Amino acid sequence: MALVDNPDVKELSDFFFEAAETERKLPPATRKQKMSSWPDYVQSWSAYGYSEFDPKLPKASPTQIDNYMKAISLGIDMMDKDERRIVWAVAHSAAFKERGPAWTKIARLRGYRDGRIIKRQYFDALIKCWYRMKAQEDNILEKYF
Repeated sequence: MALVDNPDVKELSDFFFEAAETERKLPPATRKQKMSSWPDYVQSWSAYGYSEFDPKLPKASPTQIDNYMKAISLGIDMMDKDERRIVWAVAHSAAFKERGPAWTKIARLRGYRDGRIIKRQYFDALIKCWYRMKAQEDNILEKYF
């Protein structure tokens, strides 16, 4: 996200979407243990390359990690617990997807029938965060953006 003097709600949303993608690029918290035996493989002379190629996500850059940490601190400082959960659930459902967030899936997980409820709660949380940032001192924008 580019450095801006006055971020709007759309840029704030993009900021959290980028943070969710960065979180997916980070290495796992626990490493897989080494195997103690050989993996299963096909014993045929034509079995070379029998498995599908599974591309991995690229590693996160230092700038992306810094922005990720800023998004976490922004969420902790400017949002309450329920708002943070909705914002991160929406951001993670939209990570690496062209179609955007899965509103209905999140709504079902939270016990609602309609995805529009989650969409409204998401934008309400972002607008509240934006107004809380505006109510703070002017140098608050320099801290996060």
